[in-house]
Amino acid sequence: MGSTPHKISASRGASILGLSKYKTQVQIWLELCEENEPGFAEKNGYLLPEQPDNAAIRWGSAFEDAVIKLAEEKSGNNILNCEKYFENGIMTCHIDGQYHSGRTLEALNALHEGKTTNAFTFADGWGTPGTDKIPQEYQIQVQHQLYCTGAEEVIVSVLVFPKRVDEFEAEGLTVANIHIQMPLGAGNFGALIPIDKWATTLAQMGFFHQYKIKRNETLIKIIVEKYNAFYSDYVLKKKPPEAVNYDDIKLLCPAPVGTIIVPEKYQKLLDEHKTIGKEIGGTGYLAKRRDQIKTELLTWARKNEHIIDDDSTEKYIFRSETGDKLGSYNGKMFR
Repeated sequence: MGSTPHKISASRGASILGLSKYKTQVQIWLELCEENEPGFAEKNGYLLPEQPDNAAIRWGSAFEDAVIKLAEEKSGNNILNCEKYFENGIMTCHIDGQYHSGRTLEALNALHEGKTTNAFTFADGWGTPGTDKIPQEYQIQVQHQLYCTGAEEVIVSVLVFPKRVDEFEAEGLTVANIHIQMPLGAGNFGALIPIDKWATTLAQMGFFHQYKIKRNETLIKIIVEKYNAFYSDYVLKKKPPEAVNYDDIKLLCPAPVGTIIVPEKYQKLLDEHKTIGKEIGGTGYLAKRRDQIKTELLTWARKNEHIIDDDSTEKYIFRSETGDKLGSYNGKMFR
């Protein structure tokens, strides 16, 4: 495993443990296999996950340096070694920074991790400032970093925006690396506001907080064991993990061709899927149940060995044993 060029970074840890709201094990597996073997996805008929590009990512990236400056001012120490790379076994990380004494620049045994969020997400997912109560995903990330670096503590500094940044963008604000441009016609004629000034103002208003996370050997042991199992069972064997939702199925089976004879059990699921579709919109309990049905049906379809070729269509056709058409799936749409 030591010669494998791409290993498990800290940002992927929560996904591997099944704790991420943003990516699944299947998505991380595909990314790692593609990084280790360019062309892997196309060769095997898979789709690569789309790389996210949204307001939260843009604003978080733009405010990284401002969060470092706020953390330095609060601690009286310098933050150096930004983006320094560490590796331990199959685990790697790039740290946001490391605290150094403000007088002697001696390295301290504490890492800096900077975050941005909005007031709604902060209220739901973060605990009392000064404690170690941070979202699970970040807890896995920082314990990963502590293992790779050998440090004993991470100070997580979070700058909270009073509302969601996609709302800011909808109002016409645009963010760049060093400034925010206000919308034209808002009384400020497109003024450029330095990001540092924005961050300082928010901090003065009580929107900047810090959390201290100590090294947790018990949790680190669990993380390392889970990573090793994932890497050896799936990445090295090039075998996909179990799909957990409909999006996973679409990545693993993007363009099926043929006809599948559907047993009675799955005919009932198809009927339930159709009935739910007539009764609901896109959210709520029934919508989740419909997604579960799609996942179960398509997981079964991928494992089916009795496919009857049908060259007249570029999709799977689900049929009963008597030949009645029950539904179809073309890799993007399930009907």
